Amino acid sequence: MVSSDVELAVYRCESCGDYQLGSAAMTCCDESMTEVDDTVPIETPDEKRLMRTVFGISETELEICRCLMAEPEITVNELASMVDRDRSVVTRHLTDLVEFGIVEKQSRVLSDGGRVNVYSHRSVDAVRRQFKLGLYTWMIEAVDVIDDLSEEKVSLLVQGDDPETERSQIIVDRDDTDDSERDQV
Repeated sequence: MVSSDVELAVYRCESCGDYQLGSAAMTCCDESMTEVDDTVPIETPDEKRLMRTVFGISETELEICRCLMAEPEITVNELASMVDRDRSVVTRHLTDLVEFGIVEKQSRVLSDGGRVNVYSHRSVDAVRRQFKLGLYTWMIEAVDVIDDLSEEKVSLLVQGDDPETERSQIIVDRDDTDDSERDQV
């Protein structure tokens, strides 16, 4: 396993032009790859964008996580009050966070009878490891998607002629803008 203090770099094969991500001199086509100095212009990910794009974690789920980090353990009702959301909404988000592995759920017996579920955050190190594993898995699958792009798909992306994109843009325009804003677009 790569230690967290090792920096990753992008390497390029001079023979085939392929790129790889690694922490040491990489090889491809039976040759050493060269470290790439130039980069593709991208927006540096912030916490919100990273969590949404890679992990599908919503802003509400991030808010729930922040509240969980402030308490050793908490019930759904207490959490719903803290984030000012309906109990059912909080329960659904907690289920997703437990499934993802960053929140733990335990059942407690109440002194007056019955049971209640309490939720707690995992350790910061455990959460970081889970996010790294998820990110690396996502990156592998994202590279597969890129490798599967046909010349036609790339051409449509570059030209902006993707009918799916245009259709979804029209839907977003209808949902997110009023008529006067749409006319200006």
